[in-house]
Amino acid sequence: MIDLDGLHVGGYSLGGFASCLDIPTFKVAVDIGICLDRVISRDLILITHAHVDHLGAIAQHVAQRGLRRMEPATYLVPPGIEDQVEELLRAWRGLDGGALAANVVSLAPGERFQVRQDLAIRPFRTRHRVVSQGYFFERTTKRLAEEFQGLPPDEIRDLRLAGTEVSVPVRSIDLAVTGDTRLDAVLENPEVAGAERLVLECTFFDDRIDVEEARHRGHVHIDEVAEAAAHFSGRALLLNHVSPRHARADARRIMAEKLPPELLERTRLMVGAED
Repeated sequence: MIDLDGLHVGGYSLGGFASCLDIPTFKVAVDIGICLDRVISRDLILITHAHVDHLGAIAQHVAQRGLRRMEPATYLVPPGIEDQVEELLRAWRGLDGGALAANVVSLAPGERFQVRQDLAIRPFRTRHRVVSQGYFFERTTKRLAEEFQGLPPDEIRDLRLAGTEVSVPVRSIDLAVTGDTRLDAVLENPEVAGAERLVLECTFFDDRIDVEEARHRGHVHIDEVAEAAAHFSGRALLLNHVSPRHARADARRIMAEKLPPELLERTRLMVGAED
């Protein structure tokens, strides 16, 4: 597991091969390009886009939950692909002969999916070669309303007992996950770049694929991250979706060479499995 300033992220991420991020704190996974045993129990899967390395194991996830007599999971998908995902599952039902029950739900930027009272999922727009989106994990807490601050505790208690609402909701983005995207979609949205914790795809690390080609393919290059370092103001940054061209040790070395020290200190790297 990778520690992002108190929030742990695991799973598997290798560009073009498979992506599945597990976030145990929220009991949610992002993408299902590989069906990890630890993710079978996740009732909610967020799909960033429909490339095979991000969606290809959905039928296996559905089937494994059925075999274990679990309730159907919910798969949140970008608007416009829900019918095709349903068609994919219908084809597998015909081939498999099983129920393969699943809830496929379209969720668009600007909409909110309530996971629990204090946690909501909110999509944001990304730019890839197909329809895509990232996801905010938005936490809601309460704090004492400004007009009651400074009052004695007993007086605040009495107000509460009298039915006065003395607290106001405070929303914060605990985590943002981009999925595959060009970096400009991130930099144009201050909520993404400034999230408390950000999981950002960074596929290419050397000149075999330069910045221009990375952008053409709808991906991020480490040189772009270094250039935009000042935009990443959160507590932790996780780079994932590294191309298989780069060995883990080489990617870490290049990251250390390219990123400014202040950002490097807050940055982690995910290459392959992180359990």
